[in-house]
Amino acid sequence: MVNHPPPLAKQIVFTAKAMREAFEETLVSAGGSLGIWVVLSALRDVGCVSQTALATHVHLEGATITHHIDRLEAAGLVRRLVDPGDRRVRRLELTEAGEALHERLLEAVITLERQVMVGVSRAERDVIGQALDRIQANLASAAERLPEHAPAG
Repeated sequence: MVNHPPPLAKQIVFTAKAMREAFEETLVSAGGSLGIWVVLSALRDVGCVSQTALATHVHLEGATITHHIDRLEAAGLVRRLVDPGDRRVRRLELTEAGEALHERLLEAVITLERQVMVGVSRAERDVIGQALDRIQANLASAAERLPEHAPAG
């Protein structure tokens, strides 16, 4: 019997699961959650933006992003502003409290990253990042080639 190493896909899946769990625990310990992180980080990245644009940026459905934004607005972390160009559109921006929470979450995430990357060189990190980007691109390309509805088997 030939002893084969486990498929790389299995290693990626289990590593991703462990990383996501550590990431979410880190966010909770710092006073946030994954949903909060996603919205605050996106607003930090793109600035004041419409709710629709934000949903597209973070790859969430409209109803899901609305739920997150409602909670964040009630907590005073984001505010909705009327778009001066179209009063039907609401633009979102971080409040000072939202910016402060994002900074605290970011610091916690950076600390986590330092802990999990102990012993991994800068060059190795670059290679990992490039490889993950390529894998994501390949997955997106494969998804585009798949038929809309696979036949039932």
